[in-house]
Amino acid sequence: FQLTFPLRTNYMYAKVKKSLPEMYAFSVCMWMKSNASPGMGTPFSYAVPGQANELVLIEWGNNPMEILINDKVAKLPFVINDGKWHHICVTWTTRDGVWEAYQDGTQTGSGENLAPYHPIKPQGVLVLGQEQ
Repeated sequence: FQLTFPLRTNYMYAKVKKSLPEMYAFSVCMWMKSNASPGMGTPFSYAVPGQANELVLIEWGNNPMEILINDKVAKLPFVINDGKWHHICVTWTTRDGVWEAYQDGTQTGSGENLAPYHPIKPQGVLVLGQEQ
């Protein structure tokens, strides 16, 4: 699928109807093109009852893109607001909270201690293009 969000709004988004199972690891990849400055917004957010930031990919203001898991944050070293298409991927596992970031096929960053041993809770709401 290709989703285009030509304007920054609070009403242009896509909601995924299928519920997700409990996750102990994930990889998320997408093609992105943005010339937004400052910040491009929220490519996706996953919320569960009692936790709006269970899993969020966000870039706001002049800050770098971040991934939030259960309100814990890792800054992602992506450079994507140049008006060109970029392929980005983020992987994460509950084991030690290890994460890796990739841009255009090259690993750009990694870390640990990002919500270690916290599984992503099931039965939430996944939204593309909007924070919840």
